[in-house]
Amino acid sequence: MACVTCHNPSKGWADGMVVNTDNTGNPLQRNTPTLLNAAFQKSFFWEGRAPNILDQITAVFNNDKEFDSSVHQFSTEILKDSTYLQLFEEAYGGISKRNTEVIRAISSYISTLKSYNSKFDRNIRGEEDSFTEQEKLGFNLYMGKALCATCHFIPLTNGTVPPFFTEHEKEVIGVPETASNAKLDDDLGFYLLPNSQLEVYRGMFKTPTVRNSEVTAPYMHNGVYNTLEEVMNFYNLGGGGGLGLDFPYQTLPLDNLELSKQEENALVAFMKTLTDTKVGGEY
Repeated sequence: MACVTCHNPSKGWADGMVVNTDNTGNPLQRNTPTLLNAAFQKSFFWEGRAPNILDQITAVFNNDKEFDSSVHQFSTEILKDSTYLQLFEEAYGGISKRNTEVIRAISSYISTLKSYNSKFDRNIRGEEDSFTEQEKLGFNLYMGKALCATCHFIPLTNGTVPPFFTEHEKEVIGVPETASNAKLDDDLGFYLLPNSQLEVYRGMFKTPTVRNSEVTAPYMHNGVYNTLEEVMNFYNLGGGGGLGLDFPYQTLPLDNLELSKQEENALVAFMKTLTDTKVGGEY
């Protein structure tokens, strides 16, 4: 396995799969998120168990279902390649005996994967005036009636909370097990972490970005929905609670948003303006 096993540049730095497979070919637990703008998050993994990107990368190395290798073992292997020796010399002035530079180098690269050249960004910056009427309606719905921006904060469109961007919000929305919307998913998310066994945390997950969502299907922590239209309908109906699933601590309003099909389509059109022109291209 390598980072690119799950984070493919041509697929929006995700993988296009419901869930990827582990190092023995069995399904992993959760859907792969994009790496784009990961450097601006304040917690990592779907339940937010890693407080920073260095811990996130280390956890992938140590996970017996993923890299299953200590950083020391990994760096010992790669440093047999003279290309890496030269690159470490250039970047760090020598070869570290502590092996921490491997993690730092990966995190430094991930931090370059920034996505702010979408149609939305160019319009907001005043570089062009190209929004269609449908896209304008979608943006206004996103910021207002549809309540998207109450969790997916502009400009990152994830749970990193403005104006200081020092914390990352998590929500309980009642994601179903399958697209039939008949049963709650059994992944408890944040509730599974140490000292987090409160009922209000059951099924709590970090709010992901909706930037580049056009190219990072399927959606939700379990990859349950294949299209943005399905996602819009889920929220329009009021999440798991609105679907009639027993979920007493849902943070998403249970009320039907009463969005028309035209409004749902406008939201999808707006979401597509958040696709960066560089996704799948050269970084």
